[in-house]
Amino acid sequence: MNYHASLGNLTLKQLRAFACVAETRSFTAAASLLNLSQSAVSLLVRELESELGLRLLDRTTRSVRLTEAGAELQPVAGRILQDLGAAIAGSRELADRRRGRVRFACSPLQASLLMPRIIGAFKQRFPHITIVLRDTPGGEIVDLVAKGEVDLAVGVMPVDSAFVATEHLLTDDLLLIYPRSYGWSAHRRATWKDLTEHPFIALGEHNSTRYLVDSHAAQVNVRLTPACEVAFVWTAIGLVEAGQGVSVIPGHARPVVRKFPRVGMLPFEPRTIRRPIALLWHRHRTLSPAAATFAAFLHEHFPQGRRPGGN
Repeated sequence: MNYHASLGNLTLKQLRAFACVAETRSFTAAASLLNLSQSAVSLLVRELESELGLRLLDRTTRSVRLTEAGAELQPVAGRILQDLGAAIAGSRELADRRRGRVRFACSPLQASLLMPRIIGAFKQRFPHITIVLRDTPGGEIVDLVAKGEVDLAVGVMPVDSAFVATEHLLTDDLLLIYPRSYGWSAHRRATWKDLTEHPFIALGEHNSTRYLVDSHAAQVNVRLTPACEVAFVWTAIGLVEAGQGVSVIPGHARPVVRKFPRVGMLPFEPRTIRRPIALLWHRHRTLSPAAATFAAFLHEHFPQGRRPGGN
């Protein structure tokens, strides 16, 4: 439908003036309500009648009456003004960050360890903004942002995508986890030799931690042959607990590892390997006010610049 042709040059001021006169049956009362002069209200109504080619009001010195066309237009004009008012109020609520919806993605590990407290604190401050949390394997997060399926995400830098922008949040480290039955000292230094002389339980090849381990292994001429590959950190920890070998996992998994008394952990290559964690969003899409608010909140509440400490 060609709305421009059907609406012509109608204006909201004209509709509002007509609706107010039709409601009050008085140009004087309408002028007072609209904070306009009586002549200005009369001119707006005449312009509307001229645009429609219809007489909407019969005027006398003592009364104002709706014509048949005016009686038909009155409820329509009322609905238009009411709907527009509701839409404007809703838009102002969005702009004022009083409501909205944010689609957010991160790894299952981050979703269970880092995000619950952050989302809880955010909801206390912004109770009418909904966070749709998508816990997704790390290798899929960039694609979700690039395709516009989520507004924001937290993932590992660098990101090789022309559509995804990044901003640093924090730096994580890596952990070597091992069966305590090995009898290793908690103060020993984890080495690449530990990964080649024991069965190595690797995270999947699309996992960012796996990528870091493989790339740094290549730099020091270490050839890793995984005895097993798994998709999730919890699976790797379970296999280590069962004595099936060693694994390298993200440093912020320490709280999970501590729940497994038969699994020990050591910092792995802490001087050379870092996991920069970033906030991701689509480079060519404007964030909604709600998403921009959540992004600012993440910067405020993430443990920025701090690495998990202790074993």
